[in-house]
Amino acid sequence: MLNISSNKIQESIPFSGSKSLVMTLPLKENQRRVRLLTGILISAFIMLFLPWTQNIRSKGYVTALRPDQRPQTIHSIIAGRIENWYVAEGDYVAKGDTILRISEVKDEYFDSLLLPRTQMQVDAKA
Repeated sequence: MLNISSNKIQESIPFSGSKSLVMTLPLKENQRRVRLLTGILISAFIMLFLPWTQNIRSKGYVTALRPDQRPQTIHSIIAGRIENWYVAEGDYVAKGDTILRISEVKDEYFDSLLLPRTQMQVDAKA
């Protein structure tokens, strides 16, 4: 306070007999409740930053939605691995569309005349 007046409140009014003042003062029970509530709130706030892991055990099959994440077997003349998928499941494709890109496992296995030789074999069988 500014202490502008020379009148002191404590000297003129006895606070010990005031019933409303006694009702506003915190009791020991209320202080315990406030401490308990504060502790719970602090604990809940700290628990927000803890890692949360949920584990479920079950039997079944796991299927990936994207085709590039599924194990697949493709019969191809060229041995290699799938580099990129250009279509997704449910897409419509037309004749001549590129479905995927296969890369060679080793460059030394690559035969630049593979397609003409394959065509020659097909013609020979016909």
